Amino acid sequence: MKGIVAILSGVAVSVATAIPLAYLGKGLEGYHGGIAIAALALGFCAAVLAWQVMPADSQEGVRPPSFWEWVLIGIFACASARVFFWLIYADGDSWKILSPNNLGDLSLHLAFIQWMEATHHWWPASPILAGDPLRYPPGSDLFNSLLLAVGVPVVQGLLWCALGGAVLTGYALWRWGRGIALASLLFSGGLAVRVLLQGGNPDEVCEWKNLFLTLFVTQRGFLFVLPAGLLLLCAWRDENFGKERRFILPLPIQALLLAVTPLFSIHAALYLGVAMVGVALAVPEGRVRFAKLALMSWPLMAFFGWLVTSGAGGPSAIHSLGWKPGWMSDGTVMFWFRTFGISLPLGVLLTILLFRRGGSREARAFVWPAAFVFMSCMFIRFAPWEWDNTKLMLWSWIVMIPYFWSELIVGFPFAVRVVTLLLLFGSGAVTLKAGLDGRNGYELIKRDALNETAWILKDIPPEAVIACAPEYNHPVIVLGHPVVCGYEGHLWSHGLDYQPRLAKLNDMMNGESDWRQKAAELGVNFIYWGPLESAKWPDSKLPWAKENTGPSLHQVGSQK
Repeated sequence: MKGIVAILSGVAVSVATAIPLAYLGKGLEGYHGGIAIAALALGFCAAVLAWQVMPADSQEGVRPPSFWEWVLIGIFACASARVFFWLIYADGDSWKILSPNNLGDLSLHLAFIQWMEATHHWWPASPILAGDPLRYPPGSDLFNSLLLAVGVPVVQGLLWCALGGAVLTGYALWRWGRGIALASLLFSGGLAVRVLLQGGNPDEVCEWKNLFLTLFVTQRGFLFVLPAGLLLLCAWRDENFGKERRFILPLPIQALLLAVTPLFSIHAALYLGVAMVGVALAVPEGRVRFAKLALMSWPLMAFFGWLVTSGAGGPSAIHSLGWKPGWMSDGTVMFWFRTFGISLPLGVLLTILLFRRGGSREARAFVWPAAFVFMSCMFIRFAPWEWDNTKLMLWSWIVMIPYFWSELIVGFPFAVRVVTLLLLFGSGAVTLKAGLDGRNGYELIKRDALNETAWILKDIPPEAVIACAPEYNHPVIVLGHPVVCGYEGHLWSHGLDYQPRLAKLNDMMNGESDWRQKAAELGVNFIYWGPLESAKWPDSKLPWAKENTGPSLHQVGSQK
């Protein structure tokens, strides 16, 4: 416990201090790399201090894992090793990704990591929509940028952080809900197995997917916020419930972890805020401590939340919130049964029983806020793409699952317990196996193409804006150079107003008569022309469009 908290505190301080230091030093490489070194050094000092102030008895009273819990720990370790050792790997002339869920996401993270390491202007602009401020929680990528700035190669840094985050998350899940909490992340998935056995693709018809594959592996912020958030929930539980109130997490560490949460995930920050209020309402004697925690953490939490949603002064991302009754339902009852299986009726039953018969005060304190958040996701769209509500729903699911067991399932006859667990987790176990074994080897980009583009751009200033095809695997984008428009799926899902710029980009790249004027309006310094551009704009009238000499770069504006 002490080591886990020390690591989380070190990462939190490194990321939080990197932002003002980079602003003052004009980038992470300012003062010959001293900014990145300073941020990491401050993080190391924070980790040592956290180790010192953590109580020695933070593990006291924690029962060792049972046989079946060891089995689940082993499965979690093997699954994590499989997805993260093959997070991105070389296969001949290709960089490949294990799962198609991560193709677009990992290319975006590669762009952010290399861009934040290179840019001199902070708060940074967005590399996928030049001229727009960055509106994305960059915490995990920023930490990798710090590692890159001190000499850790980007792929190696991704591997280290992913494996480390998996270890932290596995421990935090076990500490929160023991084996059933591990199973809740590994084996979620409704009744997707029915679709799989019929030869279909569960990802295409089931919206409540395997959360381990679709969120934990792809959304890098969860590598920090899942362990940090779960340990906060554990601390609030131990402080307010049970025979003896134990203070396993000092208040300043709680405030630190809570304050930096928006830098890693806005959804996690929102959930933890609701959970904190819910527990405080349920436990009057704990309200003074919660009030202190709020005063210590919420102002900085609000500032970081504003920073990552408004981009340090830019207009808020469009269409982030909206009314969407039914979430992603097709209007049929079968949607809910196919998507959630028995987990949704069990959740409704548990919530009602806690109202009718009381149940434990602890269960009410955590289940009711979780149910409130989950139901809110059924009516409110918290991001432009309503599927992103799963980033909130995941928290409700993981928080409620231990109480599924303690308040409901444990009281069933043995045979009914077994059937219930099979219905809850069997489908997710099958889809996990398919995700780890069957969908292997998706090409992200050709290594030669990436190296060739890196050579072409080696003398280009990092702030220079490049016009290129808006593809997720474009070498210019993967290398982290700012482009006029990045992949449209990323721009839309982040709520960015990109359509006017995309229209001008198309006119310019098609070589319309006023293409130079459009380039000036977009602030373009260079046009990159390669195979993806030829495929995107086959009838372009640009002077170099019909040349077949390989990728080329053409200056159309002054260098920055």
